Amino acid sequence: MSSPRRLSLWLALGLLAGCGIENFGNLGRTEYDRPASAIFGTTYWPEAQPSQFSATDGENVITPFLVNASGTSYEVRLPSSKYSMIEVTGRVGNLTLRAIVPSIGEESKVTDVPLDERTITEAMIVEARLSADGQKLKQVTPDAYLGTRNLIYAAFDQPGPTQDLLNMVKSIIVRYDATLSQPDPDFFNVPIYDSNYVVKQRAVSPSWIARQQFDYTGDGRIDGDSVAFDQKLAEVAKLYRPAGCPDPNNLRVVFTVDFNTSAKNGNCASVDRFKWATDKPGKSMFFVGWVHKDSPLQDPAVNAVLGASTPNQIQMYDDGSNGDEVAGDNVWTVSFVIPRGNPTAGQSFRVGYKFTWGTKGAQWTGSEEWPGNSRILEVVDVNGDGFVYRHESWADEATNKDASNLNPKSTGTITWTTDLHGCGPEARENTYDFKVCGCASAIQTPKGIGPINVSCTQ
Repeated sequence: MSSPRRLSLWLALGLLAGCGIENFGNLGRTEYDRPASAIFGTTYWPEAQPSQFSATDGENVITPFLVNASGTSYEVRLPSSKYSMIEVTGRVGNLTLRAIVPSIGEESKVTDVPLDERTITEAMIVEARLSADGQKLKQVTPDAYLGTRNLIYAAFDQPGPTQDLLNMVKSIIVRYDATLSQPDPDFFNVPIYDSNYVVKQRAVSPSWIARQQFDYTGDGRIDGDSVAFDQKLAEVAKLYRPAGCPDPNNLRVVFTVDFNTSAKNGNCASVDRFKWATDKPGKSMFFVGWVHKDSPLQDPAVNAVLGASTPNQIQMYDDGSNGDEVAGDNVWTVSFVIPRGNPTAGQSFRVGYKFTWGTKGAQWTGSEEWPGNSRILEVVDVNGDGFVYRHESWADEATNKDASNLNPKSTGTITWTTDLHGCGPEARENTYDFKVCGCASAIQTPKGIGPINVSCTQ
C-alpha cells in the first residue's frame, strides 16, 4: 500500500521527469545502452516477470525496447521521446493493474510508480469518467490532471464514496490467481460507460463474482454480481474531472500538415512536394513560426515558443504522440499554448509560420516548402472549442501563402481578411476541407489532443 510520503515522492518525481531533470547520460555501456524514457516501480504481486508489463496511451500500445523485472520491482524503457498521459500495465493470472503516468521527458525517468490498489482505483475512476465524457486519455493535459489526482488521493484517506470504492478494490484484488492463463482478466478491465453512466464494459467480470460468492461491498451480505461495483465506480467517476477545467487565459493552437503524394493544394491540384525541398533518408517534418510584425500583441516568450524564425528546430510528430491522431499516416502534428488575448477588442496574436522537411538544426536551403513566403494565422478561437486549428497541405502554393499565391481568386497576396474559398478568412481557422476541395459544415476540432485546461480545485 502507498504511504502519503511515498505518493508525494512519486508525484514530485513525475513532475521533475516531465522537465527532463533526470537523464540517462551517465549510464554504463550495455547492450541496452540507448536513449530511453523509463518508468520504474513496484508490483502488487511477487516474482514479477518482464513479459507481464506493457504501456499504452489509453488506446495504442507503446512498445518498450526493454523491460526488466525482479521480485516486486520493474523497469519499462520506452524509446526516448516526450510522453504524456500514458498507462503502465501489469498482468498476472486473472489480474490486470494499471498506473497513470502524467508525463515523461526525453531521456528521463519516472520512479516509484506502484501497480497496486490505489493506482488501479485511480485509473478506473479516470477511465470511467473519460469514457462517459467521450474523451480519450491522450487528450488530457498533464498539468490539468494533477489537480484531479490530488483530489482522488485525498479522498482515499477519508470516509466517502471514493474510499468505499478503494475498499471494494482491496476486497477483490486479494483473490487474484497467478496460476491462471486466460485471454482476458477477471479484474480489472478498462471500464466504459455511456454519457448517462450506463455501463458498457465492466471492470470486474460478473461471472467471476458469481463463482466467488463473497462480500466485496463490506455490508455483511454475499455479493453475487458486479452491479454494486459498477454503480459505485459510476458514482465516484462523476465526482472528478480528469480533463481539468477550462483555462480562461490560454488556447491550444494545433497545426497539421499533409505530406502525402495525394495531398491537394488550394486549386484542388496535386502538390509538387519537392519543387523546393530536397528529400533524403533521415529527414522529417519541422515547424518554424514567429510572432508576426502585424500582431497587435507582441511577446518575446511566445515568439521563442513558436521557433523565433529558426528552421528545423521544432519537431512535428507522426507517431501517434504529442497530439498526432494517427501514427504513420504522413500527416504531421505540432501544438502550442498561446494566450487568448481579447479578440473583441482587436487584441490577439498574429503569427507567421511555415513547414520544413529537414534534419535537426539544418538551414533553410533544401528544407523549406517554398522560399520567400509565409503562412499566416490569427489566434482566434472561431468555433469556441478551446482550439485554434489549421490543417494544411505541404508546399501548397495556392492557399495560405502570403505572397506569390497561385490561387486564381487571389491577387497574389494573402492578407488577414482574404477569403479565397468562401469558408472564412485564410488567416483564421475555417471550414475549408482539402479532401473534398470545398467548405465543410463545421470547423474541425483536433482529436489527438485536448484543449488547454487547468487543474480543478474541487
